[in-house]
Amino acid sequence: MIRLTAGLATAFALLLAGIAPAGGALADDPLPALVTVEAPEVSGTPRAGQVLRAFPGRWQPRREQTRYRWLRDGEPVRGARERRHRLTALDVGARMSVQVRVRAPGHAWTTAVSAATPRVDHATPVRRRVTWSVATRGRITTSVRAFARLAQETYDDARGWRAGGVQFRRVRRGGDFTLVLSEARLVPSFSPSCSAMWSCRVGRNVIINQDRWKNASPAWNRAGRSLRDYRHLVVNHETGHWLGRGHVGCPGSGPAPVMMQQSKGTGACTFNPWPLPRER
Repeated sequence: MIRLTAGLATAFALLLAGIAPAGGALADDPLPALVTVEAPEVSGTPRAGQVLRAFPGRWQPRREQTRYRWLRDGEPVRGARERRHRLTALDVGARMSVQVRVRAPGHAWTTAVSAATPRVDHATPVRRRVTWSVATRGRITTSVRAFARLAQETYDDARGWRAGGVQFRRVRRGGDFTLVLSEARLVPSFSPSCSAMWSCRVGRNVIINQDRWKNASPAWNRAGRSLRDYRHLVVNHETGHWLGRGHVGCPGSGPAPVMMQQSKGTGACTFNPWPLPRER
């Protein structure tokens, strides 16, 4: 029986994946590998909207072919195979690196990976800080912990209100507003203007209807959209009311504004769980 040390096990896993550790190099076939004289590097500001640039490193013998693949927390970024990579909202919070593959005549394709950047920051600095807490009303049959966790993920997401400079921090009680998970039949107890069918916002209470949280809406489901995206939508929409945004309609085509009542349908627009740039 062969036992691998932690270091050998890691190297073996990297060999199977075809990825080299930072500063190292792996050959893709039995031909001799190129030798890394200077490891690949990434330059640029790690902030959404900025462009990172790959330095391919220096090799012996001199490389004649070079290929790039950008990695987000070690995983390939779909379609990111150029020397430059413009950071998006999906990159926020991740560490970026670049995988470089090079070849020279008589030598194998050889792979090396740069060191990772610091975590990618939001494009917009914090302009407003708000606090929120979680409460429930009625009989709750879903996980409150998972509810709170996904709500915070929604608030932190660079596609959401955070892109407008609003930072949300959960507190144990009180806060600037309360995110309430409510049994459907009790949603109207907050205000006669609220319905047992939908979610609602009343004063400092951002109320999420448990039936909608668990099942989305008929219109959303007919469109084949995911339950997770609906949950992002309903948190963004009702919190948007607390932020002072009112309902809007479909502008004619394209993604629907998050402040449109998408639970009921989108008309000529397409379903969209995130605020549009003009809404942020």
